[in-house]
Amino acid sequence: GWHIGVVGIVASRVQKAFYRPTIILGGGSDGLHGSGRSIAGFDLAAALRDCTDLLTSHGGHAMAAGVGLNAENLDAFRERFNEVAAEALSGRELLPTLKLDAEVLLTELTFQTIGSLDQLQPTGQGNPGVTVAVPQLELAAPPRWMGAEKQHAKLSVTDGHATVEAVYWNATDQTLPEGRFDLAVSPEINNWRGRRSIQLKILDWRPAG
Repeated sequence: GWHIGVVGIVASRVQKAFYRPTIILGGGSDGLHGSGRSIAGFDLAAALRDCTDLLTSHGGHAMAAGVGLNAENLDAFRERFNEVAAEALSGRELLPTLKLDAEVLLTELTFQTIGSLDQLQPTGQGNPGVTVAVPQLELAAPPRWMGAEKQHAKLSVTDGHATVEAVYWNATDQTLPEGRFDLAVSPEINNWRGRRSIQLKILDWRPAG
């Protein structure tokens, strides 16, 4: 029942939500067409080649691919694809990972340091932005919720020497940091109504070890 025009967008969102190789199919009894997104360590194009006899078309690369098949082969394709994935993936590969560039103290995240990261621009595919671990933090004040639907959390975090604002976007379904914790962040300089401040974009957190 999925419209062909949205299967790629849906596949990408499902893959991010569950961190599993994902294929979303659309169409009907006259034929199904789909789009797939993968995770690190699983070659989606190779997996589809292992299902060639069940497909009318397929192509792509390790991380994204397109596929076509007859509706009567859907269950067999689902079973085969899951078998291929189960054989190729271990428990560790099914856990999303964050690649951090360094561990830094909160006091090291100055305007000068963060501003120097602009020299790495443009960032994007093939040149990701800098992400760092900031250890041994705690909340300096209770979290505040932002956004029309109160879906973003703004935190004030401190290491006892410096206090910095941190933002956890789309945190409604997330557990917020508590106690003493380490943050994985992308450091930024926020300009708002003529005021410059250091802001940490929270990627993840864990209890301090």
